[in-house]
Amino acid sequence: MKSSDIIFVHGLMGWGPNDLGGLPYWGDAPAQFSPRFRTHLAKCGPLNSVHDCACELFAQIIGARIDYGESHSAQAGHARFSRDYSGRGFVEGWSAENPVVLIGHSAGAQTCRMLQNLLAQDFWGLGSNADWVEAIVAISGPLNGSTLAYRFCDEEQGKPKMLPSALVAGALAVVSALSRVGAARLYDLHLEHWAREEGSGEAFAPRLDATRFIESCDNLGFDVTLQGAARLNQSMETFENCLYLSLVASATREASFLGLPFLRKTHRPDRSMDLTIRDSASYIATRPEFSVAPTPDWGSGELRMELWRENDGVVNTISQRYPFIGRAHPLGGEGIFGFEDRLETGKWRYQRLEEIFGRAFDHNDATHGARMKRFEKGRREVQREIYRKLAHLLETFDAGRDRPATMNAIEARSSLRLEDRSRTSDALVT
Repeated sequence: MKSSDIIFVHGLMGWGPNDLGGLPYWGDAPAQFSPRFRTHLAKCGPLNSVHDCACELFAQIIGARIDYGESHSAQAGHARFSRDYSGRGFVEGWSAENPVVLIGHSAGAQTCRMLQNLLAQDFWGLGSNADWVEAIVAISGPLNGSTLAYRFCDEEQGKPKMLPSALVAGALAVVSALSRVGAARLYDLHLEHWAREEGSGEAFAPRLDATRFIESCDNLGFDVTLQGAARLNQSMETFENCLYLSLVASATREASFLGLPFLRKTHRPDRSMDLTIRDSASYIATRPEFSVAPTPDWGSGELRMELWRENDGVVNTISQRYPFIGRAHPLGGEGIFGFEDRLETGKWRYQRLEEIFGRAFDHNDATHGARMKRFEKGRREVQREIYRKLAHLLETFDAGRDRPATMNAIEARSSLRLEDRSRTSDALVT
């Protein structure tokens, strides 16, 4: 690839390098890329919509004031402009000749897709196009939404059922649990385009509650519902010159209660799953049932509830593979690492992480979760290996070469898988 810049993009309730006392959201991931790449850590509003996060991401990459767009801002009911990153952009001379690679975790994957689509529209009037992004890597991405969203969103419309201030309080509580520190003064909510936090901040909550944050559906809560994902997938394109990869996580196993075969089977959290998301995993495995279909085709094909129970603690596993709800996007197939001869631009390619490493992956294991599981031997090394493989793939991928599925390629894939399993087993005991 010709890209030299890798941009890491966090997801819902995620954080940047200056939040939470410097707790690394991405764990050891950035350090696995060779000096051939420059890595950058983006910071977007943890509750802001996919559109707004994409605008925030654009401003950080190019070095400009955040512009959410005149029409969008007026329709949503928030300010058009926000923070100014002028003079401190990630990439100098960003263009189709000097493109970037975007790596998005969780809802950050949708932010990456939206940014590319806005570039294709030349949203900021700079002569941009889709080729300013050479590759998008989705990691545990809710490409078709997550049924966990219905814990706080209405099942019929997908709108959050609580005031914005309550969503903020919930976000702070979750981040505090994940980070093991008090988040109130250490977590940047990046909501000033909705309501400015002035003075002591005591008036911030009522000011935010008085906005159209919920009613406009311009928030990340709605965007991660199935309704929101369908709307995004209908509006966004998959572009022919871009490489699309999706790494899929799963940390639940189908089993009957007490192992009794005559009882109904449900998905239960793997014992390796982080305690902070086990309850969420159980929710996805059992609820909701949807008395009203969230999308017109619900109940047929891959839109059947029984196929949406397996999850990583936050996102349904089936949703992470490639965008299909709302409308179909081009699919290249399954297999990434060891299948390099099959990769082609303009089509989504996906791979389950457990098939590479022979172990369950919860929603956070590919990011900060690996570092926090200090007593689980080998977990950090496995996380590092994911990004070493990804770095090598991005460094060596050539979109112009032919990739016939030869027997040599098939044999190489088999050998690589055996080598991976052996290395991972060794890591578990070191």
